[in-house]
Amino acid sequence: MVVMRKTVIAAFMVLTTSGLGVLAQSSDPITQRQNLMKNNQEQVRALTGMARGQVPFNAATAQAAFQRISQNAQQIPALFPAGSQQGKTAALPAIWERKADFDAHAAKLEQDAKAVQASITDQASLQAAIQRVGQNCGGCHEPYRRKES
Repeated sequence: MVVMRKTVIAAFMVLTTSGLGVLAQSSDPITQRQNLMKNNQEQVRALTGMARGQVPFNAATAQAAFQRISQNAQQIPALFPAGSQQGKTAALPAIWERKADFDAHAAKLEQDAKAVQASITDQASLQAAIQRVGQNCGGCHEPYRRKES
């Protein structure tokens, strides 16, 4: 029981701090938001592994990943300040043209990631949570992110 608790605490700490150090390394909003999105991708990859049975299911680890996504989503609007569309970025001009809508997408991601945390009890509930939160990702990437070629 003690070993399991330490493992859960260690996993939680890794998940919650893995993006913080990266974000603090640069004052460039493009680099910061790219690092944040990479961190979200890492969280989703870990969640997907559990949902597919490739990694043992752990509710605490899944909840911590959704917490990190929620915290990241809270930071998204500030990482797209006016004038930060210049440079190596996949961000489309539509972000700044429809900033209120873009910010609303980030707020919905934050809310949904927070809301699903308590619902995760097994692999099936994790799959439903991933689907709900994942819709936010696609709903924002489609109008606001340049397609990779």
